[in-house]
Order: sequence, then structure tokens, then C-alpha cells
Amino acid sequence: MMGKATLYFHTIRTMKLSQVTHRIRKKLGLRCTIGCRVQKPAGQVRAITVIPELDFDQVFLKRFSCDDLLQNKVTFLHESQIMDWQGSWKIPDQSDLWNFNLHYFEYLFPLWSAFCETGNRQYLYKAEETVRGWIIGNPQAKGGTGWSPYTIDLRLTHWLSFYTYAKESLSDELKKMMYASIYDQYSYLSEHIEKDILGNHYFEDLKTLVICAAFFDDKKMLECAVNELKKECKEEILPDGMHFERSPMYHKLVLEGLMKAAAVLRGCGHPDETLEGYIQPMLDAAWSVEESLERLPLFNDSGDNVAKSLDALVKAAAAHFALKPVYRSCFPNAGFWLFRQGKWKLIVDAGDPGPSYIPGHVHCDALSFELFCNGRPVLVNCGTYAYQSQLRSFFRSTLAHNTVCIDGTEQSQCWGVFRVAKRSFVRAVEADDHHLSAVMTDQAGHQVTRRIDFAENLTVTDESAGHTLTAALHFLRPLQTEFTAQSVQKKNQLYAPEYGACSEIEADIYEGSGKISARIILDHESEERI
Repeated sequence: MMGKATLYFHTIRTMKLSQVTHRIRKKLGLRCTIGCRVQKPAGQVRAITVIPELDFDQVFLKRFSCDDLLQNKVTFLHESQIMDWQGSWKIPDQSDLWNFNLHYFEYLFPLWSAFCETGNRQYLYKAEETVRGWIIGNPQAKGGTGWSPYTIDLRLTHWLSFYTYAKESLSDELKKMMYASIYDQYSYLSEHIEKDILGNHYFEDLKTLVICAAFFDDKKMLECAVNELKKECKEEILPDGMHFERSPMYHKLVLEGLMKAAAVLRGCGHPDETLEGYIQPMLDAAWSVEESLERLPLFNDSGDNVAKSLDALVKAAAAHFALKPVYRSCFPNAGFWLFRQGKWKLIVDAGDPGPSYIPGHVHCDALSFELFCNGRPVLVNCGTYAYQSQLRSFFRSTLAHNTVCIDGTEQSQCWGVFRVAKRSFVRAVEADDHHLSAVMTDQAGHQVTRRIDFAENLTVTDESAGHTLTAALHFLRPLQTEFTAQSVQKKNQLYAPEYGACSEIEADIYEGSGKISARIILDHESEERI
């Protein structure tokens, strides 16, 4: 009992007081707003500005099979389900995250794309069927997953874009149903803002209010939501351009949302220079981290099958804001350092886990790194796999990453699905083009210094006098490695580069007292892909 109480104490003490009070208000069923009420629509709506480079990203579209959708088969996170669109929208055999995806309605875009390409109206009818089924099967009084603010955020964003693309082809009956439902969801969202969670959830709430207010020409809400969104961008987007939750995946999701909101504001005659000013540094960060790579780096909660592709984000920024990404090798506020040697690219996480008051996507990955050769991952972190899973604790653990722990202690106390109690802190000491030195203080207050040398080969040295150090290297492809350690154990570890997909890879777990090191021999001669 005392152990659980201690976890709660250290979890709650870093939260903002406003989070706690809004959590209480939520439990009591009280409204949570941004200080503005939705106005009754005057009967006219504005067509919102859409970004087809994002909505029809080819990498994104390939995640869905339109022929499967015609047979009512939907697949998210590598799990498939036959849907009765007129039946229940809660699938008990699937995870909460899978059910959230069901309510996002991302599958409208591949269906619309297939209709436009083939002229086959069955694709359009299926899209209409899914929307009509949701409206009928998810009344507000019923509540449930469909009325979670986050699913409302994504669904409204996607519905409004789909409505813009398809309005000349949709039946009058469905357009009336959509109009009424969009307004009801918009109104409900405005009174159920996620101030108890904050972070990317609160950002999505505000972005969606901006887009909906523009659609309904709700001037008062538009002004209020834009002002709040600017405040939140200042909070969430670090001075170096990285999103403050330090997840490359959520960084891309927030960048997408920011561009969509900014494009809508331009389209309705209210461009906002402050909001648009965040796009360039966020684009630079996304480009620098993922440029030339085959997949998204796996730091904190990240997977390669959620956010839009880097190529789509770059094309959208160019087409709608005339922006091009600039490569940078150092993001000191977030704690990411990038190193390059010919065909080799090394990404190091030498920053704090994340914002103190919203650590839900934190992993014990301080001082970890990923190594790529010709864009292909070679040394990897293990990924995320799922949120609601017994494997959640493993994927967040220290030795699921290419990093080090002291005396067998997890760097941070990750518990539950999204909770963290005591946590680690990192301080970069020295960095140049080929070296990085940083100090990590773990949850117990013990310190270790890690030095990474990326000159010719990759050498990782950890030092903490008087303590036993244990470190891990996870190999997706074999490399010659030399250790200075008292023991080296080969072990199979789980690896999840995408949500819902899991396999096994080989890891070296090496241990010693006071000081340990690993030297990874890099092949600089062959131009063949590893």
C-alpha cells in the first residue's frame, strides 16, 4: 500500500495544480472550456482550406485496403476486424487504442481517393455508410469512445476535410446529417477541453476548435481558440523546434495539426504569423531527425505507422507556406544530437524524458541512440508496440533501449499505462562533430557519465564510480563489437518498429563495475547496404 501511495505522490507532485483541479471537475461532470461558448450557426458555412499533400499521402493511403473496406474489413495497428457499421462502435476484443483509431475516420481518404481514381461509386457509398453509421450509432447521450475529446478532435478534422473534397458528390441527406453532427461534436468539445491532460491532447482540442470555428464562421470562438493555440504552441514547441514530449512521432502529428490550422486561418482571411512562425523550426527538426532514414527513430512513444510521412510534411510546407527544411545537427533544448559519417547516421537522446507535468509518453531512454547505415536501422531501440498491453512495461524499460542503468535501477519509475513517478534528468557536458558527453541522474539520485565517440568507429563509454553498470545494444543487423566489461550476455529482445507489430532481435547486455565500454566497428569501405 505504501509503495503505491509513494508512486501516486511522486506522480502527482509534478503535475500542474490546474491539471488536478480539472481532473476533479471532470469527475464531477463539470464543464471545461477555454472561456468561450460556441455560437449558434447562422446557416452559412465556409469551405475550409485542405492540404491534400497530407490527406492523400501515399504512404498513409497504403495502410488501408479499399477492397477490404468494401467488405467491411478494417485494419488498424496490424489487427483486423469485420465491422457492422450500423451496429456497435465498441469492439471489445480490440484495445482502447484500436477502438480510438476506428473513430478517427482516416479511412475516408483512401475511399475517396479510390473513387476519384476509378469512378466506382461503391467506394463513395462505403464512405457515406461509415459516416451515417457513426452518426446513428453514437448519440451524444450514449457517450463512450466516440465522445472522447481526442477522438472528436481527429474525427472532426477528417470529416471537415472529407466534406470539403466530397460535398458535390455526397447525398443531400448525408450532408445535412454531417452538418448537424459536426456542430453537435464541436459544441460538446468546446465544453470538454482536456486541461486535465494538456500536452498533445490539449493542442489537438485547440486546433480542432480553430478549424470548426472557421467552418461555422464563429468569430468569437475563432479569436479565442487562436489565442489559446498560440499560447499552447509557445508552451509545447521548444526553442529548438522540437515538440516538448520528445517523441519524433508526436512531433510529426503536432506539426501536421499546426499546418492544417494555419492553412484554414489563411483560407478564411485570418492568417496568423505567430502560429506560422512555428512551422519552420518544427519542419527543420522533423527533417533533421528523419532525413534519409527508412523509418522514424524510436525514442519515447514512437512507431512508424501512425504519423504522416516526412515527405508529405515537406511537400505540404512547400506548397502551402513556401517553406523548405534546413538540416541541423543539434537540438539542445530537446536533447537530441545528430552525427554523420558517410553512409552512417547516429541519433543520440541526451535530454530529459519530457515535460514534468505530462510524462505519459516517456520511456527510460536517456542517453540512448539509434544507428543507421544508408538509411536502414542497424542499432535500434525496441519501440512501443502498444499502450494497453502487458508488454507496455518492457518497452518503456531501460534495457529495451541502447542505454545504461545503475545498480539495476530503472532510470525512471514508469508505471501504469501513461504514468511516471520519480524520473531521470540529463545534462549534456560537451559536444562537437564527433563526440558527446552527458551525465544522467536516475530516479535514485545516482549518476553515470556516458561518452559517445563517433570518429571512424562508434565507441560508447559509461562511468559511475562505485556502482554496477548494465547497458544494452540491440542489433537489427550484425556488427563486430568489442566490449570492456566483466560479463556480456546475448539475449533475444522484442522489437516493435510499428504499433501492433512485434518480432525478436538479438541484444548484447554487458555489465561491469565502475566503467564499461563498447566499441562498434563500422564498415566504411563497402557501399553495399547492410
